Amino acid sequence: MPLMPSAGLRARVALDRHDFRTSHALGQNFLLDDALLSHLLDLADVSAQDNVLEIGPGAGVMTALLAGRAQRVLAVEVDERLQPVLESVLAPHENASVRYADFLKCDVGALVDGAFGGAPYRVVANLPYYITADILLRLTTCARRPERIDIMVQREAAERILSNPGCKQWCALAAIVRHYGAARVLEDVPAAAFEPPPHVESCFLEIARYAEPPVRPADEAAFLRTIHAAFAMRRKTLANNLKSAFGLSAQQAADVLDRAGIDGRARGEALSLEELARVSDALQEAKY
Repeated sequence: MPLMPSAGLRARVALDRHDFRTSHALGQNFLLDDALLSHLLDLADVSAQDNVLEIGPGAGVMTALLAGRAQRVLAVEVDERLQPVLESVLAPHENASVRYADFLKCDVGALVDGAFGGAPYRVVANLPYYITADILLRLTTCARRPERIDIMVQREAAERILSNPGCKQWCALAAIVRHYGAARVLEDVPAAAFEPPPHVESCFLEIARYAEPPVRPADEAAFLRTIHAAFAMRRKTLANNLKSAFGLSAQQAADVLDRAGIDGRARGEALSLEELARVSDALQEAKY
């Protein structure tokens, strides 16, 4: 019996057959190297028990390799021009399906429950870089959060996510991701590995969800709102940001910070998760 062509070769043939041209506007930089992707999936420790959500499968090489390792794979692709390519590449894999939709407009819970029932799931993806932050915020704050996220991101985005309180890059995304899980870079990936090569450095990032979150605010939704408020205008003090976000007077904002034990002159980017949680709880106690 002849050997089946590799997923990368099947993708190249399908892309050529359908005269597919990548879209810069959609952030399409494909990974077609089976060996590289297999190595990344080794680092991600994808197993036969995993249900995997992939966002932006592109030509489907990673999707096919995931299907060879995982229990089930659901790929969400916004570009319907890729349908014949993905159908060709994924034809041997009955446990892989593709949903053609804008992930940012999907109900994440309905999406994964439809594919995996109530079972836990994880995310493995080569994300479109221009919507990395939006996707991560959706994944880390939705009701059906993944157990683990392994994603290709721009190196600059990884540096923001890995930043610490008080650093220039500490931001709402970094704080929210840290509340969700522990992040680390698994591998640096050169631009030459992509087709077409991006004009930025890339890395494969792991974010492993905590069994227990590092802080437990009284109200999760209020905590997330407080985080966004704290970083809304970086040149302003936290008190001024709270005034704008919650419609507080100067005295009310000062009282909230005093209740939380925070210096009234502090800026949001200087606060740790624990301090942000105290501010959120103080706002809740004051019923703002």
